Amino acid sequence: MLGYLFLLALFLLLFLLCFCFGLSEWLHPRDQYPIAVDVQYVREENYFGTAFRAKMLEWLRISPRVEPQPSDAAGNVQAVFQTPAGERICVLAGGCAAQAAECNNLIYCEGDIRLAENTAFHKEMYIAGNFRSGASVNLQSVAADGHIVLGLNNEVARWLDSSRTILLRSGTTVGSRISAANSIEMEPNVLAKSLYAPLIFTSRYGSTSEFALSTGSQSKLHGLATSPSPALANAVEIRGARLSPDTWLVAGDMKLHDGESVRGNIIVQGTLRSGQSCCFDGSVKAQRIELGAQNMVSGNLVSDGAALLGEGTQVSGNIAAETDILLRVGTRVGTRARLAAVSAGRDVTLEANVAVCGKIVAGRKVLTS
Repeated sequence: MLGYLFLLALFLLLFLLCFCFGLSEWLHPRDQYPIAVDVQYVREENYFGTAFRAKMLEWLRISPRVEPQPSDAAGNVQAVFQTPAGERICVLAGGCAAQAAECNNLIYCEGDIRLAENTAFHKEMYIAGNFRSGASVNLQSVAADGHIVLGLNNEVARWLDSSRTILLRSGTTVGSRISAANSIEMEPNVLAKSLYAPLIFTSRYGSTSEFALSTGSQSKLHGLATSPSPALANAVEIRGARLSPDTWLVAGDMKLHDGESVRGNIIVQGTLRSGQSCCFDGSVKAQRIELGAQNMVSGNLVSDGAALLGEGTQVSGNIAAETDILLRVGTRVGTRARLAAVSAGRDVTLEANVAVCGKIVAGRKVLTS
């Protein structure tokens, strides 16, 4: 009996020990003020740009002017301010062309700005107008109230945010988030981590794909994804367990032949492969997904491995994969009325003439080919 009481006391002691540090902090707090947490960080896709604009305007309002003007400032410097942290802000006139080879100050431009080739700006920039850069420019971060056009082989260490549109030319690399109020266009060989806009598209967007030229079918390639027709032709009979009135579980692999359709949602415990012009009137989950050309999916696509979408495929919902996602020529994801997300644990590869309405995010990289 004494042994049981000892074990019980030991258990209670170890259990209460977990709360000792919390109780000690509650009775004798080291910091009287709570940690500031900005919940907009996860709610706003353009959080970085919005927060930096507000901070820059606050600095310009409270910071004193300093002299002389820094020698590394670019463009027509109207004034120089020093922030409370000791950083300098160069205020540039609108319509200037920055020719300095290197700049280590924060930049605020009152209008449009053009950066010369082979220049480097190591601090954030807020452009009240349009932003354009030449080839081989190194940037930290850019927030622009107008359009952003990056030249060939630019490198952005952190983020980009535009209140209008963004164009990323070939060879450009962005280390963090890209956001635009209207659209983001990417030429081949662009590398990023995360993108958000009502319309994200690659080169030759809206053009006819090679598949359409070979088959004579162009109806699905123009515009954005739409839901499949409720009246499905050639609906296959699913051999599996019914989980709910509109959801089926398929053990092993599943293959659809050309033109076949599936009613409702399906969960495939193996690899799902489909032929040409197949239709899914619901959401799809599988260990691996390989869709053929001109497929249509009205719900979400979820893969425990990779998700490979054929040419001209349209998905109205989200796409998520544990490893890689490949969107081939002519793929459309989401609509302007229903934004979607494309999320991969490793890489997302976009071929030419691909459009996504919403967000693209990858664990390693988003790449255009």
